[in-house]
Amino acid sequence: MHRHQARIVKIQRHSRDVVTLYFCLQDGSVLPYTAGQYITVYFDGTSTPEGKAYSLSSAPSEPLMSITVKKIGEYSGRLHGLALGNMFTISDAYGHFNPNTTKPLVCIGAGVGVAPLWSVIKHEYQQDARRIARLFYSNKTVDDIAFRDELDEVSCATNLRVHHHITRQEQVPAVMSRGRISVEKCLQVAEDEAIYLVCGSVGFVRDVWKALTTQGVAAERISTETFFE
Repeated sequence: MHRHQARIVKIQRHSRDVVTLYFCLQDGSVLPYTAGQYITVYFDGTSTPEGKAYSLSSAPSEPLMSITVKKIGEYSGRLHGLALGNMFTISDAYGHFNPNTTKPLVCIGAGVGVAPLWSVIKHEYQQDARRIARLFYSNKTVDDIAFRDELDEVSCATNLRVHHHITRQEQVPAVMSRGRISVEKCLQVAEDEAIYLVCGSVGFVRDVWKALTTQGVAAERISTETFFE
């Protein structure tokens, strides 16, 4: 797999431990990729010389690529330490998370697991504003929600419906739900023949996949991506 030098162009801070890094290649271009794919990031002098994968949160038509990173370990700490203009090493984009379907989408994500979902959602609505999609998005607090304003903007202009779930905050806005995502409730409002995209921690993805299949959703209608801490 080819390696490339990338340059940080913009940094968006979502919360105290989550940032989105926007970058391009040295010549100002971006890699060819499909919405929902990921890249490997490499740093010298780490305990993981083979690099670590991060899903792209950008859409292919956007002028910059981006990854959304929670600071939880060695690699994420190095990424959080990057500043505007800094260079870092990335791989080609790869992965098959995006089913590339015209059927309704039900996206279920937790925390920074929203990254590939946001990539797919943006791409789909750039292609067709009439697309039907839902996003069930879980965070510990309201302040932890990444891309909140951007999600509101897209949902106001398209058929995207966003369902926020807040798990560790007593009082939440009336438009949000307190507690974990209920797969049963997801299914109640999902359109017929919907395709399910699930991304989050190992436990989150495992539990959602098990609940979907137990409720009768065929495995071939579920696409998953797991974030390892």
